[in-house]
Amino acid sequence: MAPPHLTALRPAVRALIACVLGRSVDHPDVEDGAHEALARAIEGHARLQEGEPLRPWVLGIARHVALDTLRRERRERRDRQAPHATYAASESEEDAASPIDALVDPGPGPEERAALTERARRTQQALAELSAPQREALLAFHVEGQSYQDIARRLGIPLGTVATWIARGRRSLAAALGE
Repeated sequence: MAPPHLTALRPAVRALIACVLGRSVDHPDVEDGAHEALARAIEGHARLQEGEPLRPWVLGIARHVALDTLRRERRERRDRQAPHATYAASESEEDAASPIDALVDPGPGPEERAALTERARRTQQALAELSAPQREALLAFHVEGQSYQDIARRLGIPLGTVATWIARGRRSLAAALGE
């Protein structure tokens, strides 16, 4: 049986997948990814080491699901661009197109790279505008996967303050990123 609090991680899983995919949390691909990630976590929860925190493990699964989605989309885009690139033999080898010239770069295109760079810049700027303790609490929760209780102990502040800082930090980031 799956841990009962696993489904409580759905909002965090959706947020992570939305961030990796660069889509809103209500996008169908995000919902599909969240469902897939939680299904994998439920199926494999027995592999979780005793004492290992659940949240970072599940978010790791979610990250992999999102990255798999991006890889699949790139593959599909590449296949649509050059479905059956053929090597056309011509009368002389000098006139023949090189098969290497027909290869499509599977990486993100210039527009996608520019958009990702701009989003990262706006995220860094928004994080820099948060107070240092608020930023530390937000990063400890979302990046390090620490619980509110661990953050409260680490920073020596009440649990309610941690929750407030994280909620306000999320709102500030969402406003700065236009989400």
